[in-house]
Amino acid sequence: MVTRAQQVSEVSFSLRADTLTLTYSLDRMADICVRVSVDGGRYTEPLKGLTGAVGAKVKPGKDLVITAVNLPEIKGVDSASLSFLVEVDDGALLVYVNDLMFRMMPVEGGSFTMGCSRPKGEKHTYADELPTHKVTLGSYYIGQHEVTQALWIAVMGENPSKWVGNDSLPVEQVSWNDVQIFIARLSQITGYRFRLPTEAEWEFAARGGNRSHNTTYPGVQNQLWETCWYGGNSNGHSHPVGQLRPNELGLYDMGGNVMEWCADWMSSYSSVPQSSPQGPKQGENRIQRGGCFNSPTWGCSVWERNWYLPDYGYSYFGFRLVLDSAERDED
Repeated sequence: MVTRAQQVSEVSFSLRADTLTLTYSLDRMADICVRVSVDGGRYTEPLKGLTGAVGAKVKPGKDLVITAVNLPEIKGVDSASLSFLVEVDDGALLVYVNDLMFRMMPVEGGSFTMGCSRPKGEKHTYADELPTHKVTLGSYYIGQHEVTQALWIAVMGENPSKWVGNDSLPVEQVSWNDVQIFIARLSQITGYRFRLPTEAEWEFAARGGNRSHNTTYPGVQNQLWETCWYGGNSNGHSHPVGQLRPNELGLYDMGGNVMEWCADWMSSYSSVPQSSPQGPKQGENRIQRGGCFNSPTWGCSVWERNWYLPDYGYSYFGFRLVLDSAERDED
């Protein structure tokens, strides 16, 4: 099964007197929200007071219409300064670094069976992926994409990556320790308390959270080329984030492209049920998940584990971010 994201297109608007009219096209039923920018920069939180083809379960079609009268967010603003974002309402938190925006996706807490679901002894079933065990997690936000070179440059002022030429490529050649410096600076800039996902959080999100279809690869059972840049389709290099299909939570590139650092030290699994596991307090290697652009097929499964020394970064090491909540520290 392949999860296909709904697509909004052909967005336009008109403003006459105090009446705003938005039109757009939608290819599949979706929950729809609208955000506005009044200065060519940051978009607001989803607007209220709208009527028409907005809200829950909007049916697909062309030239769908949304209207609003006396919308306070645009009162007194020249229409030439307005831009509207009509999008699928997926609960995403929009985070800005200057005018660069990235999306953090909500993951509702729940329980799942962590580890390899293939029978013990079957080909490409490894001891470090066993035994399977029940894990319960609270809710959190996780990056819709791997951290891009554009975001790394905006925070750090330089680009350590090997594969360059497009700022939407995932940043790589970053060590676990490098990532901690980036996270500290990003948190200071934005006021959000970012961190790396725990290994359990990463796997739960890759599996699709509570929407999981229990697939081997993120969002698909067999056709991993639909969702993963791996050794069979990548031509030996990374690719801009978000080009393939997302999984059930709307997350891109959870398999392949670059390996993603997790917070945990590497350790063996236990069959004992766990709640919000953090991994051991010390170790030698940090966990990586998801496989990369030169991985074999089994290297991109939702349970595949990798690990490496935290002070090394290679051209296939990247990461994505996590937030415990949408709350920000006071300035």
